[in-house]
Amino acid sequence: MNKATFTILLFSISLSNLLGQTNSINVPQNIRLPKDSITSDKLIRSFQNFLDLKEKPNHENTLISSQNFIETSALLDELKGIEKSFKYKDDNFYKCYINNVIQLNNSNYLIQFHYSGVHKNQPLLRANYTIVAQETDDQFYFYSPLQQNTSSWKAKTIENYTFYFKDHFDLSKATAYTAKIAEYDSILHIPKQATKLYCAENFNEVLKLIGIDFKLDYNGYSYNTLQANENGNSLIVDGILASNYKNFDPHDLWHSRVRKILPSNKIYKPVDEGCAFIYGGSWGYTWEEILHKFKVFITSNPKSDWLELYNNGKNFGDEKNKALRVDYMLNALLIQKINKDQGFSTVLKLLSCGKTNEEYFPLLETVTGITKSNFNRKISKLISQIK
Repeated sequence: MNKATFTILLFSISLSNLLGQTNSINVPQNIRLPKDSITSDKLIRSFQNFLDLKEKPNHENTLISSQNFIETSALLDELKGIEKSFKYKDDNFYKCYINNVIQLNNSNYLIQFHYSGVHKNQPLLRANYTIVAQETDDQFYFYSPLQQNTSSWKAKTIENYTFYFKDHFDLSKATAYTAKIAEYDSILHIPKQATKLYCAENFNEVLKLIGIDFKLDYNGYSYNTLQANENGNSLIVDGILASNYKNFDPHDLWHSRVRKILPSNKIYKPVDEGCAFIYGGSWGYTWEEILHKFKVFITSNPKSDWLELYNNGKNFGDEKNKALRVDYMLNALLIQKINKDQGFSTVLKLLSCGKTNEEYFPLLETVTGITKSNFNRKISKLISQIK
């Protein structure tokens, strides 16, 4: 073991003992750290401090490089809670190990690290990451490699969006996407934000661009998007627009925009889905096509117990693996009426009432007069007005 490695290991052990932590960094003996032991100590100490702060709000992490703050915020979100295993009921099951340290220039180092645990003598990998460390004075600051990974990409600014893309990208896809965002944001009263939008080929590229080489949580994901919002600025690293798979899904985009203004534990899903039906369709169906399918269902079930169907989440769809639930549809009809009579601010109250029916029905009664006892009569009347 060389002197630098010994120093780091000793430091890691003493730090763990001092703080009583079980999530200190592990530095294997074969890692080639900077030859200067002072620099090595500083690098590991700073990295440990960076990770110790990762569960706090990102703006409180003082070890993020300010020039790459929002990019690193996206990466940091993917580090939160990474030690935890719900399967093994252990909040510190996965440990941090440094894989590699590469000096890029006089002040920057690339660090590759992973989180893994052991169960019955079997190693279990949770995630692999890459991050860049920049030396400034007496410590290092850390940032996502997103900007340097896309340094050869083109950029174009349209209104409040700056798009980053490769030569072959069809920019019309991005403009359609941002037009839909503008429509949703107008409904939800979300103010315009300066937004960086990176158009990756697929979700695997999205992850690698921001510094995630592998994450167990995303096994099998081909097309997805990561986002970050900090200090009135927004970052979107999109893995759909540049692909040949399909255009973006306006249904999923609605859910994404709602979560910019509401925490997930406050969102009542049937109302959220009802809104997504109206504004974004579902499973590739337009709202008009969903409405037609519901009319067919009504014709085949003229004396339905709507409250029972609501509580059971009855599927009225006619294609396999493309469920269209009655509770979502009834809320869509209610949303249209409430929005027309009272405005979307009242819809927003129902949308943010909480996650359960017990929270939803008292507010529904306040807003519409519909109770569980008169639900079938009131809903039947609403359905009879469908054109």
